[in-house]
Amino acid sequence: MKKVLSLMAVAALLLLNGCTNTSETPITDALKSAKKGWVMTSVKSVPAYQLSAGVMLDELYADGDYEHSTGFFYSYEKDDVLIFGENGVLTIDPGTLLPEDPSEPYQIATAATYTVDEAKQQITFQMPWEYDDQLELCSVVSYDKNQLVLKYTRNDDSNPAKSQNTFTITYVPAK
Repeated sequence: MKKVLSLMAVAALLLLNGCTNTSETPITDALKSAKKGWVMTSVKSVPAYQLSAGVMLDELYADGDYEHSTGFFYSYEKDDVLIFGENGVLTIDPGTLLPEDPSEPYQIATAATYTVDEAKQQITFQMPWEYDDQLELCSVVSYDKNQLVLKYTRNDDSNPAKSQNTFTITYVPAK
């Protein structure tokens, strides 16, 4: 009897573990599972990204800001929230608003679109730090209800001397 109960307990554990495996949850469902949306916590660049001031950065998100030529992102971009809704509707919420000029375009929630290719494990959407409505293709590295990791390759068209950079972007659910 103990062997049967032990086998049933092991089978139940295996079943439960199988239910939380990200490969069995559609990407679209994982994206929509963060009811308050997703915020960036890390953006790593390979090769290191060169700012116009000559600063080379591997981690684009953590330290510094664009205003002081010490980081890739403007300070106001670091709390942008991506909300993946129904029917491919993406809302980019600016997060904390700047007191200086609340009418600036980066201060307004933006409606955009997204598509998911489950078979290829790819998402196409507007990067929150790009203000040109361009949709970008990202590969999904990993995902679950607690974290979304994407890979995005960017060509810096404004400076052809710069190389092509691949960013690994990590998002977590907004609080």
